Amino acid sequence: MVFLEGNVKEKKKMANFVEWNQSYNVGIAHVDKQHKHLVYLINDLYNACLDEKNVLEETFTSVMKEMVEYVMIHFRDEEAIMESVNYPQLKEHKKKHEAFVKEVLTAVTAYKNGKQFVPNAFVRFLRDWLFNHILVSDKEMAKYYFTVKGADAE
Repeated sequence: MVFLEGNVKEKKKMANFVEWNQSYNVGIAHVDKQHKHLVYLINDLYNACLDEKNVLEETFTSVMKEMVEYVMIHFRDEEAIMESVNYPQLKEHKKKHEAFVKEVLTAVTAYKNGKQFVPNAFVRFLRDWLFNHILVSDKEMAKYYFTVKGADAE
């Protein structure tokens, strides 16, 4: 296999900022698929941060819009799953979702209004929040889901 030499930014963009690992799976196929897509979007945002300023602004804005829309869909779907099993921590879980959405929308507004905004720091926030949420809250929810629905629920 032959690789052509490109500029440094192209080489950097080839590597993902976040790599999906099977240990992140919660076992609910639809939720895992959505989590993987969120990781894909985080990588897109990260790669936008490596580009020239004009490309960063265009790509970052576009991907942020998709991220916000997708997060809303994902949270709605996840909360519906929790409701289907009368998950006792639903209220707390929803509060975590709401706090995250508020944080993201605040950052988007700051970015649009030209306030000081560090895209790289924001992408790291997204990564850290997502994986902490998956590994703690979502894993706990999935464990309860399978307790109620049975191991063959999926």
